[in-house]
Amino acid sequence: MSFFTTLFFLGVVDRIEGNIVIAEIHSTECAHTSYEEIVQIDFPRQLLPCEIRDGDMFYITVTAGVTEIRCGEPPE
Repeated sequence: MSFFTTLFFLGVVDRIEGNIVIAEIHSTECAHTSYEEIVQIDFPRQLLPCEIRDGDMFYITVTAGVTEIRCGEPPE
């Protein structure tokens, strides 16, 4: 039997400087934690699979070692 843990992060683009995105990432509550943390990160614009502007949302999931970055708000 194997168990998979999914990590989920919600991001908001703060600003874009050339090819660098500066964003705020919000970690969500996991089954074993009860906190939310907000961090600022910088990453290459090419990592996002869409055109973005300041204020746009994106989300990141990590499941079984596979990281996915998606644009927009996450599905309910």
